[in-house]
Amino acid sequence: MAFTPLAFGTVEPWAIAFMEWGIVTLALVFALSRLWPSGAAVPDAPASGKPALLGLALPIGLFLLLTVAQLVPMPLSWLRVISPGSARMYSSVDAATWERVQAGATEARAARRDPLLQLENRTRWPISVNPDRTRGRILLLASLVALFFMVARWADGPRAVSILKAVTIIGFLVAVFGLVQLLSWNGKLYWVRKIPTVSEEGPTAFGPFVNHDHFAGYVEMIIPVALSLAFWLVDRQRTRSLPAPPAEEEDRWGVAFRAHPPEARGRLSQGTLASFVAVILLVSLFFSLSRGGILSACISGAVLLIMLCRRIASRLVRTLIVVTLPIVVIAIIALIGAEAVKKQLGTYASMSSESSFQVRAILWGRLARELPAYAWVGSGLGTFEDSFAPLTPAGTVGRWDRAHNDYLQLLWEAGIAGGILFALGAWTFARRFWYPALVARDGSIDLFRVGMAVSLLSIALHSIVDFCLQLGANAFLCALLAGLIVALHRGSDPSPVGQPAVRALEGPWTE
Repeated sequence: MAFTPLAFGTVEPWAIAFMEWGIVTLALVFALSRLWPSGAAVPDAPASGKPALLGLALPIGLFLLLTVAQLVPMPLSWLRVISPGSARMYSSVDAATWERVQAGATEARAARRDPLLQLENRTRWPISVNPDRTRGRILLLASLVALFFMVARWADGPRAVSILKAVTIIGFLVAVFGLVQLLSWNGKLYWVRKIPTVSEEGPTAFGPFVNHDHFAGYVEMIIPVALSLAFWLVDRQRTRSLPAPPAEEEDRWGVAFRAHPPEARGRLSQGTLASFVAVILLVSLFFSLSRGGILSACISGAVLLIMLCRRIASRLVRTLIVVTLPIVVIAIIALIGAEAVKKQLGTYASMSSESSFQVRAILWGRLARELPAYAWVGSGLGTFEDSFAPLTPAGTVGRWDRAHNDYLQLLWEAGIAGGILFALGAWTFARRFWYPALVARDGSIDLFRVGMAVSLLSIALHSIVDFCLQLGANAFLCALLAGLIVALHRGSDPSPVGQPAVRALEGPWTE
């Protein structure tokens, strides 16, 4: 959780490899613990959660199989039917490029690994126009899927609270670092490393992230979690003493049940601290100057406040949070320097004529027109840059490595088949876990479920105009929060079976 944002957002191969290694290691340890459980191990989740997880595993597994099938060589005649775009690229090799790269040994070796530049007579070709990149993306996707299912099966109430607490603290530290670096900017990440790109408005980096939009995508997922924590802590309805649990439940959950009642530990001061964390996260989001991130965060923030205010019994607390929070955010922005933020927010009025949006609109239009060439099974996961390069619209940048719309790029790389599987998995997750979390009102744990549901809504909206979910740090956090929603869904049953997880939630934040 700490490594992924600090390693420049986990965009470089070494950082991605380290993240994958960490996830796989944890998954292996988790699997071994299930094969040889110790006496202190937490019992398995209720059987009621298994069918729901199986319902998610089916579309996810089929999607992974589809991406693996994109690496299987097939006759060119078949390829022309199911992926005309890939067949066209294999049939129109640029021999001049091959001759130029032969001049350098390193470039020649790289070119020989590229199937598009292999001129020897071959009868079978894969759907993917760059198998190496597709293999890398499959490994990344498989590791994130493993993280999701591992968290969904492993986390209970106390563990989920510990994870959310760590996520909030790490997000706060990353936001503070971003603001400090902004105020002492010398043109380098961590004040030592040069950034790769600079836009017309200035440097694109913010905090440890190479791109300010990626930073915005990261913090906008943490803001709802921090706000839900603040609501939970200051809610007067939850300051009553908890009943003593049965001895067998105390043995199961341990020290979490032996915590003192919430009112003995100053919930108001802790809630104020959590609100301050949310304020700093919001301030850093605005100073990132990400229009897509700010807009999606504002929309999801409105949804969050509506859903949480319905759960707060005290009208005074609702008023203080809804009114005071924006005032404090605006005051801190004005104190640091609001000119850049005001200028960026002013561009919303003329968004249709704004150069960055116009260029993206041209890209999306060209992508939609050329999509039939890859309509059925796509060009290969992670191959947008290679397959779209010959189709780059005139007047834009020389080469697009991303489509700046995760959904359009998914259709381009995985086709209708992959899009249907993705839609099926997303619908299953939303119907069984996301929507119940958004509207749940049964217990204190539901405040966190609402926060995480809104976090996923925010990044889903932002992905319409950017590619935040293709960033290692953001994808990791998204998979983590999605797994926690599934895990807490199992403990949200108001029946006695579900009550231990709710009661245990009251302990760790008051210790």
